[in-house]
Amino acid sequence: MFTTLAKVRIADAQRFLDVFSTHGLAKRRAHGSRGAQAFMLPDEPGVAMVLIDWTDRASFDAFRDDPEVPPTMRSGGALEPPQFTALERRGQYEA
Repeated sequence: MFTTLAKVRIADAQRFLDVFSTHGLAKRRAHGSRGAQAFMLPDEPGVAMVLIDWTDRASFDAFRDDPEVPPTMRSGGALEPPQFTALERRGQYEA
């Protein structure tokens, strides 16, 4: 599995989540996303952080290179392209 953390400047949180959970979901699924979690930064209005699990690096690269993805992101209120950081999961622990 390959995981990315995306930081996105957005115009409106609800608009972002509405598109992220529908049209964005369809695009992510088409490229092998295994799931995603969206977070808003309470101290930085207009910023979303998104963890996305992918089948592998190639799946993420295909998503990032898909010419239909940027217009989908803009329709959700993304003000600029997201900043992606690759993460290597080393463990998951119960509370």
